[in-house]
Amino acid sequence: MPELFAALTDGSNHPHKWPGAMLVCSQTEARRNGAEWAPTHIISIYGPQSRYLGLPDFDQSRQLHARFEDTLDPTTPGAPTLADIEAIIAFVDGLPRDARLMIHCLQGSTRAAAVALGILARSLSVDKAGQTIFRACANAAPNPLLVALWDRALGLDGKLIKAGRKFPTAGLRRAVA
Repeated sequence: MPELFAALTDGSNHPHKWPGAMLVCSQTEARRNGAEWAPTHIISIYGPQSRYLGLPDFDQSRQLHARFEDTLDPTTPGAPTLADIEAIIAFVDGLPRDARLMIHCLQGSTRAAAVALGILARSLSVDKAGQTIFRACANAAPNPLLVALWDRALGLDGKLIKAGRKFPTAGLRRAVA
């Protein structure tokens, strides 16, 4: 198992020089292991109609609750939006240099992996971001709609979507507008 919260970037593109020290996991893993793993910050991703079942008793000033569904259709009620991506970017930009960010969704492979990929694509080339997330999260299958939203938010003109298609386990095989 890779080192928990290993630095995934050099931190040079972050406002506080945060080196991308993060891990992606499922909601169950967050709840069971969160106290032991000791993240300093958390992004919890779950549907608007779902109950939060992540790490109990965590300092809410250090946690972002991102509430959107795991869907491919942007017209689905509760689908992620650019506003969700902007909220995640604002949260990440506030992380201190020594932050250990845990990102979790229900299974840890679709929404959380897409968010981690987007965060990495802000600091690394899209190919390097893809390689890094798939090496750090073996079961990664980033949600294609979320990846498309990150691509649009970062002005990558389809490059992030294309980079994701290079990896056999990626969930990016369908074209998302």
